[in-house]
Amino acid sequence: MTQVPGGLLCNCAIGLARLDPRLRIPVVGVVGADPAGDYLADQLQAQPGIDARQLHRAGQTSFTDVVEDSSTKTRTFFQFRGANAVLDLKHFDFELLDADFLHVGYVLLLDSLDGPDPQYGTRLARLLASAKRRRIRTCLDVVSEQSDRFSRIVPLALRYTDYCVVNELEASRTTGVAVVEDGRVSETGLRRAASALFELGVSTWVVIHWPGGAVGLSSDGEWVVRPSVDLEPEQIVTTTGAGDAFASGVLHAAWSSKDLAEALETGVGTAACSLLAGNPTDGIRTHDEVLAFYRASRRSRLWGEN
Repeated sequence: MTQVPGGLLCNCAIGLARLDPRLRIPVVGVVGADPAGDYLADQLQAQPGIDARQLHRAGQTSFTDVVEDSSTKTRTFFQFRGANAVLDLKHFDFELLDADFLHVGYVLLLDSLDGPDPQYGTRLARLLASAKRRRIRTCLDVVSEQSDRFSRIVPLALRYTDYCVVNELEASRTTGVAVVEDGRVSETGLRRAASALFELGVSTWVVIHWPGGAVGLSSDGEWVVRPSVDLEPEQIVTTTGAGDAFASGVLHAAWSSKDLAEALETGVGTAACSLLAGNPTDGIRTHDEVLAFYRASRRSRLWGEN
């Protein structure tokens, strides 16, 4: 058994700090007033550039038990909501944030922010709208779960989302578009799902990732496909947190005004690097190193091609 920092806030903040030590990365969250909360606060404050002044303390720290089969890399998650459930609008001080981007996740795990709002539909939608009024670009991530809540909750937040980064399951459940045909991810299905996410309100980029690669659709109609890195099974230590590593790479590219193709390559490269270590962030290298690693690596086959 190994204890590591996890969840979107830790994984993406630390991932961004490793990609670019020059970045200033304000974080907003609630951790418990307990030893686990102390541990997470210490992990974040040890990273260059992370500003944890809005890391609030209350109750018990949220945690996830990840049971992983080391031979097949299949995982089962047991999640305790804890302090994550109370994260709400009052915890966000935009004057203190002073940020260009607001990346929020995981939708469907944030009980208070997922709750109803009479004007915006959900409190999260209100938060994102408030950020956009301040000219802060917004990015959304969703948790993977087997439920019917996607179509009821996620679209309300997408109305105020500039960058949407999701996996193939989340894209399909949010839009109702099937992206898997005959057991394989379909490029046609992915493009239809990406277009549907734009119709739900996304303004700039829709990015969908899965183990085989990633696709992106921009507001001007540009469609980009990039395969994943073809790693040998014995090279992969754990897949937990690879999605957050991918999002970190895409976010860094968006923040630094890179094009969609480089964003996907950075995302896929960052995710591949994360697979090589025992936690989601230790394997991540600087942006230039990640991009060089991706471009020099053997790629996976897409769409069943030979």
